[in-house]
Amino acid sequence: MEAQRQRAKAAAVSIDLTLQGAIDQITAAAAATAFKGYEALEHPSCVLALVVNGEPAERAGAGDAVQLVLDSTPFYGEGGGQVGDRGVLSGDGVIVAIEGVSRNRSVFVHSGRIERGSLAIGELVKAQVDRACRRRAQANHTATHLLQAALKQVVDPGIGQAGSLVTFDRLRFDFHCPRAVAPAELEQIEALINGWIADAHTLEVQEMAIEQAKAAGAVAMFGEKYADVVRVVDVPGVSMELCGGTHVANTAEIGLFKIVSEGGVAAGIRRIEAVAGPAVLAYLNEREAVVKQLGERFKAQPGEIVERVVALADELKATQKALAAARGELALAK
Repeated sequence: MEAQRQRAKAAAVSIDLTLQGAIDQITAAAAATAFKGYEALEHPSCVLALVVNGEPAERAGAGDAVQLVLDSTPFYGEGGGQVGDRGVLSGDGVIVAIEGVSRNRSVFVHSGRIERGSLAIGELVKAQVDRACRRRAQANHTATHLLQAALKQVVDPGIGQAGSLVTFDRLRFDFHCPRAVAPAELEQIEALINGWIADAHTLEVQEMAIEQAKAAGAVAMFGEKYADVVRVVDVPGVSMELCGGTHVANTAEIGLFKIVSEGGVAAGIRRIEAVAGPAVLAYLNEREAVVKQLGERFKAQPGEIVERVVALADELKATQKALAAARGELALAK
């Protein structure tokens, strides 16, 4: 531990952080951050660099907004469409709430606020990832892989990913397709994905040479640059992709998948937004609250709301037609 402190202090001397371009400077001067988040959600780490309220500093106190670099971290840094982890750093009398983690090349920058105590360069802390947030992100990320596989199977085998976003609450998947996905196809995609979830496929994750991965059939994102050795996430019999993100160990952990919307975002590019895992419950509760309000407003049961709204629309249309006729007669009378 003492040797680690000395290495951290020596490394910190060469890191000059400023508000403008701080991340670029960190990337240029700091050694790569060792990511431990695949194996554990807690890990001892040492503070290498510190920015306090936008200015480089040796120490930060309670209430300070900070950006810091650790020698190693279990926090996933935003990348590959997946948002960075949230969590807490704790040490000798200090607690730092981490609100997000960004990544520039191989350096992870943790952003947050010191809630208690003080923190200095060279000190050791215990980095703890918010488990609930990580579970949500993992469920949504694995669901994007299943979504791409379902699109290829239902819509077109030639469909390719054009971008994605994986957050704690929902997922967004952009793909190349010249036409809209029909409602019946969306229902089929949804059923297919939920079937794979219920089948409880155990994911297989391994690192291999890029050429070996491509030969095995792993899907790579067009235009993305990959190292010679890549991480392959395989849902046996369903999906195999090159991916550095975090995923569930078994598809059953996702629980449920629900498509929220489908639409065009650019020429030849469609977008599907969906929710998976615990986020599905929040989505359904929100929709149920709307249905209850409509039921109370129209004095109808949930199954009668559509019929009631259609009847009111027809009644309004007839009333507007009668009103227009009355106004015409009044004008003639005048």
